[in-house]
Amino acid sequence: MLINELNKYGENNNIEVKKEVPAEHKKYLKSVVAFANGFGGKIIFGIEEKQDSFEVCGLSGDIFKIKDSITNSIFSSIEPHIIPSIDLDTIEDKTILIVNVPSGWDRPYHLKAEGEFDGVYVRVSGTTRKANRNMIKELMFEGSNRYFDKMICPELEINENSIQNLCDTLYHKALENSKSQFEKDAVTPITKQDLLSWGILTQSNNHIVPTNAYALLTGHPALPNRIQCALFKGTDTAEVIDMKEYSGPIYEQIDFAYKFVLRNIRLNASFESLEKKHTKFPYMPYENSL
Repeated sequence: MLINELNKYGENNNIEVKKEVPAEHKKYLKSVVAFANGFGGKIIFGIEEKQDSFEVCGLSGDIFKIKDSITNSIFSSIEPHIIPSIDLDTIEDKTILIVNVPSGWDRPYHLKAEGEFDGVYVRVSGTTRKANRNMIKELMFEGSNRYFDKMICPELEINENSIQNLCDTLYHKALENSKSQFEKDAVTPITKQDLLSWGILTQSNNHIVPTNAYALLTGHPALPNRIQCALFKGTDTAEVIDMKEYSGPIYEQIDFAYKFVLRNIRLNASFESLEKKHTKFPYMPYENSL
């Protein structure tokens, strides 16, 4: 079952495989840190990744000594401390070792030897990457049970009318995005209490105040933000074919960016009987970026 899943889906943000336990423990400790900084995950030792498949190769030696070594290495090399659960399993008469890393609450986790900033890692598209400063800031917010979008936006002033305008806007946007009458019937008017429960508004000193989420949803200049889209000819950025920059409410930016992508997907239509076939123009491979 495990091998079938790996062959079908491969490694991802929650699973990493290694043929053996590296002599240089840092090679897997970085992934332990990344899993703890994310949604948790597991490292499976004793599985080899071939060119187009995964195969069980198993671990040799004293498996219990290996297990203790991994536990000690994780506990002594990472801060805040992580205590993994390590399981042994047998597949095709070969022993594999599964290190289960829980999602941590005391983020950001880091390698002690590299420091509080250089030693922070995260998972990105099934790989372990060093976190940049913005990622580290977000992890700090999460570790203190705070989130950027729920922080008070002191530069933004609101009143009952502006709150009601946002409620009405979000309500009509939900209706607009409904794909069926059933979905439309399920949409209910949005209230100030809804905004409070979602963290778009919050209370401070017995006053209701806006958060950064409120600023993002209204496109207020107190929190400047934008999405940049570009289409390039070929696979490099040497020649720009189309470029747009979108600002305003964040949901409008997303809509515009989505339409930009659709507008720049080059398709050629041909008909075979009653069936229409779509193919990409040969001169325009995938390209572009947000």
